[in-house]
This record gives sequence, C-alpha cells and structure tokens, in this order.
Amino acid sequence: MGFDAKRLETDMANPKWQAVIEKNRALAQELGISGTPGFIVGNELVPGALDLNGLKELIARAGHGK
Repeated sequence: MGFDAKRLETDMANPKWQAVIEKNRALAQELGISGTPGFIVGNELVPGALDLNGLKELIARAGHGK
C-alpha cells in the first residue's frame, strides 16, 4: 500500500472531486463538525476520537432511540 501524492494533486484539481469535497465541507459546517475524527450515530454528533467502549456505548444509545 502506497501513497501517490501526484495522483492526489491531480484528483484534487479535477472539478468533479472539487465539487464533492466542497459539498462535504458544507455539510460538515452545517452539522457543526470542525475536524476529524467525528462520529454521527443516530441523532448524536460526537466530535473527536472515541475508544472502542465509547463507540459501543454511542451505538447502544442510538439503538435504544429507535
């Protein structure tokens, strides 16, 4: 597995991918996400990293909200 920096530059200059990136940025701003990682599970937004137990708890809470 390798990283192709030149390919990334080429892809990011492609208007198709620029539109996808901008759409994702706008959605993140609308949802109040300002960085990574971030999780949205159910109706709950959790900015920042979670350990495995925290992620399991988040999923369990979302399951109870059905």
